Amino acid sequence: MCALLNCSLNVVSGSSLELLDLVEQQRFGVEYQPLIDAHTGDILGYEALARFYHADGRAIPPLDVFQVLHDSPLMLAQVELQLKRLQMRYRPAGVALFLNLDPHAFSVCTDADGSGQNAMVNLLKGNTDLVIELIENTDVNDAKISNDVSELMRKQGIAIALDDVGAPGSMIAMNILSEVDYIKLDRSWLRDDLTENMQLLIKSVISFARVSGKKTVLEGVESAEDLATAIKLGIDYVQGFFYQELFIQQRCFD
Repeated sequence: MCALLNCSLNVVSGSSLELLDLVEQQRFGVEYQPLIDAHTGDILGYEALARFYHADGRAIPPLDVFQVLHDSPLMLAQVELQLKRLQMRYRPAGVALFLNLDPHAFSVCTDADGSGQNAMVNLLKGNTDLVIELIENTDVNDAKISNDVSELMRKQGIAIALDDVGAPGSMIAMNILSEVDYIKLDRSWLRDDLTENMQLLIKSVISFARVSGKKTVLEGVESAEDLATAIKLGIDYVQGFFYQELFIQQRCFD
């Protein structure tokens, strides 16, 4: 990774240089956020979220880091592989682990280790109680990659979740929706101003999940009122800052 970073330093400056330094020094962390049974309060598992830090220990917004990394697909893939290793190493024991998978990083990981196979698949296979979260698709190419990811992970016996369903500006690939094990609903469904048609749609998605054996997760639950809404809708699991006291943070560097 260092050789790639040194080449990149010649074409970036300012804050980008600092972001590249944190990658080279691997100032990474993990935050595990629980998925809670909406009816019993039991913990189904944890979603692992990447965290990044300045040299002085201050946190850097993950979105800022990933925006820079997306300008270098190979670097993005290398960082994602390292993050997944850390997220699995520090995972809470005895429960499922939900991992986000960037479709752009995944596609670059093919033959990234010289094996002729996908390095991300090789890293994840054989691990128990994993759920791979696919982001909703923003273009046709992403949809194809997500479909490939879903097929490859299923061959390894790894469950699949479709993330951010209903988020503004996103779209759904119906074949992926029909095949996943978990449907994670964006918190925008909690808005008070949903039209009648939108209310019918969310109820239909939840009904589809129930009759097809899928589980639903409502993200962004921040209050007792949000939880009550989830229960009323028939949501299976909830996730969000309402459960912040259960978050687990781990810095992965000295």
